[in-house]
Amino acid sequence: MAQFTHLPLYTKTFEFIKHLYRIVKQFPKEYKFTIGEEIIKMIWQISDDIALANLLATDDRRKKLAQISLHFDLLKIRLRMAHEIGLINREKFSSVQIEAAEIGKMIGGWQKWAEGE
Repeated sequence: MAQFTHLPLYTKTFEFIKHLYRIVKQFPKEYKFTIGEEIIKMIWQISDDIALANLLATDDRRKKLAQISLHFDLLKIRLRMAHEIGLINREKFSSVQIEAAEIGKMIGGWQKWAEGE
């Protein structure tokens, strides 16, 4: 079994997953199994794609990183919607935005590095 704990982006994303689980757990039932479930599925897919990108050849890695970046942007849209409809309070949304910004910078940095490869 491959280990990805040496990847800072993977580790940060794993911590973000735990944070999102705690947030979605508090959603009302009618939202927990719609937008909440979608948020969780999306972040897991992003995490899986990060692990996969680390194993790919250069050209494939660039494509996968572009896909990760797009999916992460789409996740942030769902999180914003959850905030705007009152599922995530201002304090929690602020912490989500801080973590998302850090992960976004890491994804962007990896993309820049891959382009130079």
